[in-house]
Amino acid sequence: MKSAPVPAASALTVADTRRALAELDAAAPRFNQRLLAHFRVVRAVFLRDIRTRVAGSRFGFLLSLGQPLSHIGIMLSIYYILGRTGPMGTDTTMFLATGALPFVVWLYGFRQVKTGPVSNRRLLSFPGVTLVDLLVARSIGELLSSACVVIFTLAALALLGFDVVVFNVPQFVFVMFQAYLLGVSIGVFFAILALLSPFFLIIANLFVPLSWITCGVMYLPSSLPEQLSYWIWFLPLTQIVDAARTAYYGYYISDFYNGYYIAGLMLAFVTVAVIMMHALRTKISEAL
Repeated sequence: MKSAPVPAASALTVADTRRALAELDAAAPRFNQRLLAHFRVVRAVFLRDIRTRVAGSRFGFLLSLGQPLSHIGIMLSIYYILGRTGPMGTDTTMFLATGALPFVVWLYGFRQVKTGPVSNRRLLSFPGVTLVDLLVARSIGELLSSACVVIFTLAALALLGFDVVVFNVPQFVFVMFQAYLLGVSIGVFFAILALLSPFFLIIANLFVPLSWITCGVMYLPSSLPEQLSYWIWFLPLTQIVDAARTAYYGYYISDFYNGYYIAGLMLAFVTVAVIMMHALRTKISEAL
């Protein structure tokens, strides 16, 4: 059976539509041009964040680098008051440091990314600046900040006379990078929620001390009762802290860490955030 011939008017309409689309494509900026424009926006927002974060002084930057040392000092004081020592190794300070560093790296990424869109919402009034640009700029800034924190902390401990010898350096670096990615992914999730309601920022702030208590900075998951250790396993930051200790101590062997589980959680947080960003874009634009 032969198909009916297309009317001349319809054929002209289709031709005009194709011609109009071709003209729009030709007039639109190319992909590399759009990518370069986004790069310039991200760079500008990144430089602005760096200047404002340290309050225009070098002391503010050094203070942010010394935060892990203050965490270690507080924990050492608690251990001294309770008369306890580290459950592994001969140096309690390094045991606490191997737990505090992943937590602080996670905290920096989580805390700064979740507040990025709220604190920089005025920048969205400028042409070409998008919500994604703000999140990417904050993420890049926290990557550099986290690297400086880890290097500064380990160097300071070595200068103070502690035995800073990492058994598996590539694994240790990867674990720190994973702590950063986990903080950024959860931060992106709460950043979108915070645009819908400030109440989610309160929940995010309560999430920090809970993570501090349960992440394993002051204990080993393997030393917990089996039933409690089972539920602790579902906390990704606890797995990362345990993996940092297996990388630092060559004799510590643990199967508590599961990289696929952590990667799946990070992907889930980012995916849900992107879906909310598109599904609720009208409410988000009104909030901004």
